[in-house]
Amino acid sequence: MQRSKILWLAGLICLAIILGLAGYRYYQAEFKVEPATLIQESLARAQQARSYRYQIDADYDFGTRKQPWTHVTGEKSDSSYHFKGSLLETPTEIYQIGSRSYTLDPVNKTWYILDGVDLTKQNLYFAEIDPLSNFRFKAITNPKVVGAEQVNRQKCWVLEFQPAVDSQYLDTFWKNFSYRLWVDKRSHILAKGVVAAENKNSPGTFLSMTVTFQDFNKKITINPPE
Repeated sequence: MQRSKILWLAGLICLAIILGLAGYRYYQAEFKVEPATLIQESLARAQQARSYRYQIDADYDFGTRKQPWTHVTGEKSDSSYHFKGSLLETPTEIYQIGSRSYTLDPVNKTWYILDGVDLTKQNLYFAEIDPLSNFRFKAITNPKVVGAEQVNRQKCWVLEFQPAVDSQYLDTFWKNFSYRLWVDKRSHILAKGVVAAENKNSPGTFLSMTVTFQDFNKKITINPPE
């Protein structure tokens, strides 16, 4: 009887050790996050993706009122882009397929075609046609994990930091950048980003931009408009 009790107690101790190790490993995976490493990894994976879909919602905040800037949905596949929505409350739809661009005239509903024009290299539609340009940095400071939330059913870490941006457009007009990223816990894929900044030339004017991403490296076909 005494032997049975000893074996039973030893079994309980072994079970407790096993459960403790499993719990510790879960804790390590679930809560021990190196924010700077996670930010760099998620952005590198996004920049290397051959295809993805996205949505951009951005406004100017003048303190007493807000001015819509861009509200578009888009998609990228290799060197082809397509986005549709509104810029400064004007209906806009553009395709960039290789070195040919297609721009829809919102008044007469006809397409203007330009050869040898790469809109990804121009400031006019830079953020809309290449949304990841808003997430290139020279350096980041104060990275930290501030929570966990779901984005499109993805369980994500929420991270905050202040960067030195590597975007000529953003750096020309804005300062005091603050970023918040949602990164998938399992795949470390970027699901969402929020940008806040202050205008350099107009104190009290702020930028608020939200970009959501999905379908990284999925098969996306972008055909020119008819």
